[in-house]
Amino acid sequence: MGWITPLLLLISSIPERTLSAESAPAFMVATPGKQLVFPSDHGSHPDFRIEWWYITGHLRTKQEARRLGYQATFFRIAQQMAQTPSKPDSKTSQWYLAHMALLDLNEKRFIHQERLHRPPMASAAIQDMDLRHGNWSLKRHEDSVGEHFELVGSVLAEALFKLTLRPTKPLTLFGDNGYSRKGSQEQAASYYMTYTRLETEGSLQLGDKVWQVSGQSWMDHEVSSSQLGKNQVGWDWISIRFNDGYDVMAYRMRTLDGEADPASTLAWVDPEGQLSQQPLSDAMWQPLEYWKSPDTGITYPIKIALNLPLPHSPERGHFRVIPLYSAQEMKGRISGITYWEGACEVLNADNQVVGEAYMELAGYDGRKLTDTLN
Repeated sequence: MGWITPLLLLISSIPERTLSAESAPAFMVATPGKQLVFPSDHGSHPDFRIEWWYITGHLRTKQEARRLGYQATFFRIAQQMAQTPSKPDSKTSQWYLAHMALLDLNEKRFIHQERLHRPPMASAAIQDMDLRHGNWSLKRHEDSVGEHFELVGSVLAEALFKLTLRPTKPLTLFGDNGYSRKGSQEQAASYYMTYTRLETEGSLQLGDKVWQVSGQSWMDHEVSSSQLGKNQVGWDWISIRFNDGYDVMAYRMRTLDGEADPASTLAWVDPEGQLSQQPLSDAMWQPLEYWKSPDTGITYPIKIALNLPLPHSPERGHFRVIPLYSAQEMKGRISGITYWEGACEVLNADNQVVGEAYMELAGYDGRKLTDTLN
């Protein structure tokens, strides 16, 4: 879900607060100058209203060379301010939403599931990453090699995966040392922490067959109380791992007039983990081809031309983002919110595959997001 997800709009049914940036809710808001400290900031922040840990990855089976994409997202959503921040589930109204999805490219099949629970069925620890949602979990560990993450998930009764994710690049703090602006209003911001490359190994069970899988994953963790601006109607977000070791994160906040909000951002992470950032303009992100969902009737721009300034170079890179499968639409069975979130590959001007990506397209159902939230 990139830096935010439409599933968070579920909270619009809770009338006490609003997530829009102009409402100034009685929760803490992200501010510049905060020194993030780890591993404690990998954990939950119950004095903020919304928080999510998001993982996507491209995997291949070690037998049969089966190609897969997956997503696992854990959310913590507070209805009211935590009275005892050290005990996030004590005398508070914490909701835990989780989302799992799997693309089996060989079978041209996309499946997904979402869950909504309260404690004790779900929890998020404070001092470190330790998330639980029924039998789904995400936990940080340390061993003699370094830190790694253990992810256990499933999709309906059809898929079960257990994955170990080990960083091969240092943690990236997007924005100003982790303070990431999403709009012109002061509250429209988050703390944004990302591992752009996680070497991934594990097992996947589909039906009665078990495969050993490996690949690369991306992990976002964001903390906020209010991100959307009053004139924003949706967003496009992408994460890319290029074959040459560079990574890209970009988000385009779409305004009422269809243009990119000035807070839209392009970020490059070089092979050593060094970050460079600049505003993302409409000229850098151009739709090429659209797909209309036969289930919902929503039309999404699923093929994109990216015309990006290259880091440390006067040249521009010209790329095309192509989905591995068109029908990667997430239909919210609990939240009622539908959006597109899918595995893609990235081609250069010579039509060569030069990277892999995950892209999120939200707010294409014709509803103004800030109206929904209010």
